[in-house]
Amino acid sequence: MESRIKEYLQSEDKELKHEAWNYVEAHYKELGKDFIIEMLKFPDTGTRYRAWNFVKKLVEEKFLTVEECKALSPYFLEMLKDSNVVVRALSWYVTLIPLIDIGIIDKEKVVKEYSRYLCEIKEQEYKDVLEEVREELGIKC
Repeated sequence: MESRIKEYLQSEDKELKHEAWNYVEAHYKELGKDFIIEMLKFPDTGTRYRAWNFVKKLVEEKFLTVEECKALSPYFLEMLKDSNVVVRALSWYVTLIPLIDIGIIDKEKVVKEYSRYLCEIKEQEYKDVLEEVREELGIKC
């Protein structure tokens, strides 16, 4: 079953991928901590993004600890410079600030080492929301 879910989570079929993730969110306790940790390192960054977006809830529920997530944080930080601009923009806009707020990601490190990747995003559809992130983090492009 787990191998089938992993296969779906890497599918080119966005609908299938979305449904597979919905299954993971609904059944994460049965799938177990090791499965979720694997999702936080998943090669498909669209799925990995979804997993990291789920971390705040998992930490709040004590399913994962802040320390466990900190140890995995390089996998999140990679997405701040991902070649897939959708994953990159959503990682900056949706996921980053909550991870900073709960102590998993260091704000100063992101500003110092990753801000250029935020500044590279020129797509009009992300312009306004990413401006909010730049202001919140004090990033000048």
